[in-house]
Parts: sequence; structure tokens; C-alpha cells
Amino acid sequence: MIERCKDMMPCISTLSVHESPFGRILDWMKRLRVNTWEIIDESPNELDVKKIGGYRNVMPNSLALINVHGPYDPLIFGHSWFKRLETTISLAGLLRSSYVVVHAPRCESLEIMLENLEKLASTASKFGISLLVENCTSNESAYLNSLEDFVTIFETISSKNLGLCLDVGHAYIDGSIDGFLTKFYGKIMNVHLHDNDGLHDLHMPLDAGKVPWRRFLDALARRGYRGFVTLECKSKIEESFNKVNEFLLSLKHKSF
Repeated sequence: MIERCKDMMPCISTLSVHESPFGRILDWMKRLRVNTWEIIDESPNELDVKKIGGYRNVMPNSLALINVHGPYDPLIFGHSWFKRLETTISLAGLLRSSYVVVHAPRCESLEIMLENLEKLASTASKFGISLLVENCTSNESAYLNSLEDFVTIFETISSKNLGLCLDVGHAYIDGSIDGFLTKFYGKIMNVHLHDNDGLHDLHMPLDAGKVPWRRFLDALARRGYRGFVTLECKSKIEESFNKVNEFLLSLKHKSF
């Protein structure tokens, strides 16, 4: 389960290299020498015991942390999506991850979906992991995405390790950044940062589009946020990571 860190913790997603051969992913991670990662359990690089060993071997030190994003499209597994995510959580347990991010599908009745999310949260708690539901865009209607969806989740499921991964790019497209901050600040344990044009989910480098990511991070800091800030861009990762670090450093000198 996530323990709030003393400061916001910058993190990098492997999204930009996920479809590369696994060895290249490891070389890239080793070169960047970042302490906190979010890897993706999806084809062509689904997690297994061998890959877990590979990820561990390229970490710069024993304090490095590897969190996990479940399959982006669990609906391809049909009604077995729940079992597939259980596997993701078990493998994340071997990595000693703090959290697993999931996309929650609408492939069944709302009641059954909520029951399955509660079961997944229970499974995650056995490994000391937080289960974070990500807000998809309204264009991805097969997955939970609206403020109302998340009101239902958090009013129905009381699991202490169930939280929100607030994807700022998705929320910007839907015009819901302020709504998520107002309603669910206490549930946010991770945020995904990337840029877009306000219409399409492009996962651009920071400052390549219109997402007000600095204003968003400033708002989080004013509320005392002490969680993960994960870059989920498809290109220019190092440039965007430097921008985030510089801005977070500037926030430390502010008195709120």
C-alpha cells in the first residue's frame, strides 16, 4: 500500500518504449538511471518472472521502485479481465510495487464490475499494494471515465487501498481536471502527465500541446499532495522529466 512520500515523487512510464524488444527497454531504463518507474503489463512485453528479474537488475540501487500499469485494454480478455488483472497484481507483488493502475471496463453490469474491483483491491492488499483506477477519456466509453463513475466507485467500495490514478491529459480532454481535484483529491495516489491538443489523446511531450500541467502541479502542491507524478509521454521523455523536476524544485521554495 502506498505510503505518502515527503515530496511529490517523479516517475517515468515505459510507454514510449513498450513495444520495443525487451532488451532495448532494459538498456533504456539503465541509461536513464531513474529511481521510480511505471512498467506496463501488456503485449508484447507482458510481465513474467523472467522479466521481473530483468527489471530488477537494471535498477540503479536497492531503493528504486517499480510500479505497474495493467493491460491498457483488458476488454480483449472478455469476462476473464478480472482474472487477468489478478495475475498483474500477483506479479507486481513480486516486484514489491507500491501500486497497480487499472482501466475499469463496462463489460458487465455496474454491480458486478464494482464487486470485481473490490475483489481486486482485496487481492492487492495482501501484497501491500494500492489498486488505482485510472480515468479514461469519454471517447473510451467502454471504460470508466466520468466524475459520476468515480463517485459511484468511491461511495460503494470502502477498501482503504483503492485509489485514483488521475490522468491529467485525459481529464483535460474532458474538461474535468478541476472536478477531479475538488471531488477526489484525497483519493489521488498517482497522476499521469502528458500533453495533447485538447481533443485527442496524443501523449505528447510536456509543452507540446495545451495541457496546463504546471498549474495542475501547483494546485496539487497547495493541497499538500505527496504522491507519484508519472510521465506518460511517447517521446522526448528526458526533456519532459527535466521540466517536471525543475518545476517541482521551484515549488519547494514556495510558501503555501
